[in-house]
Amino acid sequence: MWGIFVYHEIKALEKIVFVNSFSDKHENITRAPFNQSWPLEVMNTWTLIEEDNKTITTLRGAPYNATEEEKKIFMDMFPSMEQGFGGTFDQLTEYLSTLKK
Repeated sequence: MWGIFVYHEIKALEKIVFVNSFSDKHENITRAPFNQSWPLEVMNTWTLIEEDNKTITTLRGAPYNATEEEKKIFMDMFPSMEQGFGGTFDQLTEYLSTLKK
C-alpha cells in the first residue's frame, strides 16, 4: 500500500498540517483499497502541547475537496479510525517509555 503526504504547515514542537492520500507506486492518487467512496484527500492537523512535563497530542482529520458521499463515508468510519489511531498512539507511548530519560 502506498500513500502521499503533502505538508502545508510545520511549526516546530507545536503543529503539523498535512493532506494525506492513498496512491500507487508512481505517486498517483488512488482510491482507498477498503472503500471506493473514501475521500481522495484528508486534511490533518496534529497539535502538540506541553503540559505538566508531558506532551499532549491531538490529531484531527477531515475530508478535503470531497463530495458529500465521501464526507459521509468518512464520518461513518470515524469510530474505526479512532480505534486504529488510538492503537498506534498506544504503541508509540509504549515505545517511548522504553527510552532512557
